[in-house]
Amino acid sequence: MRVIEVRLPEGPARQRGAAYGRTVSNELRNSARLYAGAFRDLGVGDADVDRVVAASAETIPEYAPELWQELQGLVEGSGASMRDLLLLNARTEILAYSDAPQTECSTVVALGPGRAPSTMQTWDWQAELAPTGTMLEIPLGHRVVRTFTETGMLGKIGVTHGLGVHFNILNHASDRGDAGVPVHVLMRMILDRAETVDEAIEIARATPVSASTVLTVVQPQSNLGDAHAVSIELSPAGVAVVGPDDGLLAHTNHFLDPALAEGEARAEEGSTTKPRYRHTVDQRDALLAVRDPYAMAEAFCGSAGDDAPVCMRPKPGAPRYERWESLITIALDVEAAAMDWAVGPPSGFTPDRVARFE
Repeated sequence: MRVIEVRLPEGPARQRGAAYGRTVSNELRNSARLYAGAFRDLGVGDADVDRVVAASAETIPEYAPELWQELQGLVEGSGASMRDLLLLNARTEILAYSDAPQTECSTVVALGPGRAPSTMQTWDWQAELAPTGTMLEIPLGHRVVRTFTETGMLGKIGVTHGLGVHFNILNHASDRGDAGVPVHVLMRMILDRAETVDEAIEIARATPVSASTVLTVVQPQSNLGDAHAVSIELSPAGVAVVGPDDGLLAHTNHFLDPALAEGEARAEEGSTTKPRYRHTVDQRDALLAVRDPYAMAEAFCGSAGDDAPVCMRPKPGAPRYERWESLITIALDVEAAAMDWAVGPPSGFTPDRVARFE
């Protein structure tokens, strides 16, 4: 995966979106084409795609009018259609209509008294659908948002001054709801608006969704207390908040809240989510002992190193859209509003390969 760095100019949302679109026009339109083909191959009917696109075109202006303006600018700048942009930004909602297993991402946050939080996430996806990714900087006047995302999307994993957000897909029996804000848009709403974990929870509870995801939200130490982090599990059936266990907060791709877990869909079918979760929790002592992102990556892998389950590689002979691999590893520096990143799994997260987006 090639990563493009895009720093948007200050100005109105539509102007920012147009600048984004001009910069990634070819890559954005190619990404939309790839996803449109993948939806067909995964058995998602045109009627279901149209339903999600139409619902997104109604809910985004209602709940996030400034981001709708940004999307309109993206259309103008890229030459793509609004349908293309909604195919990308609502891809999680569209994929909910496929019966194929969807699994991606392992996230971990280490906390402790008097220390900055350490965070790390893999983004496990299919390289064929993501030939490019984007490190996107959005100046909002009162804050600067930095996010890694699939090209053409508004956000996925990101940070602003005093708050960071990780992103993992989930599957619930209530998915395929009638209407909801795309979860990638909700992630940007939180980065753009929330000052604290509690405010992020409020935004999540007030925003309807039609597909499931977990957003792990982190805030640094302040004069009001130690660093804090929670995983906000989202589904059309409801929202649950999961806190750290003795300083460690880990999440993969299944629900941890007992009530929402009863509606789990496809958690066992061809999924590595529970082995990845167990592996991460088993590294507790090492993860809580580290402070810098390179040591965090080594602790994340544990003694298994390159063979750790959080280092995803395509299985030989796997079907086309089940060739999962760790496309990128990202650590958030929530105190500096920066992201340290390296293409590939955490076993390759070494000083000679890591870049910093700040």
